[in-house]
Amino acid sequence: MDVKLVNRGTDGELLLSGDLDTRTARDADQLFLQMAERFTTLTLNMADLNYISSAGLRTIRNLYIKLNQKGGKLLITNVNGNVMEVFEMTGLAGLLNIR
Repeated sequence: MDVKLVNRGTDGELLLSGDLDTRTARDADQLFLQMAERFTTLTLNMADLNYISSAGLRTIRNLYIKLNQKGGKLLITNVNGNVMEVFEMTGLAGLLNIR
């Protein structure tokens, strides 16, 4: 998975591409938690994310919790049908702010 950061002051946007799976989840988790410390609002732009596994879902859940604990907000945008189906099957679609 590749990640590009767009810095907007207190808000950040991470452009995700590739797969967020068991192989990439550990690095993504570390990066996401660093970004949660740095930004108040964080957007995960998933326009180029092809696949997400349960390990990837865990990283997003961890990010959501970390941001909520500090009064921040997580937004998820441009989710393709396959990834959205995983969010819906796991119940995360109802918890996350997906646009």
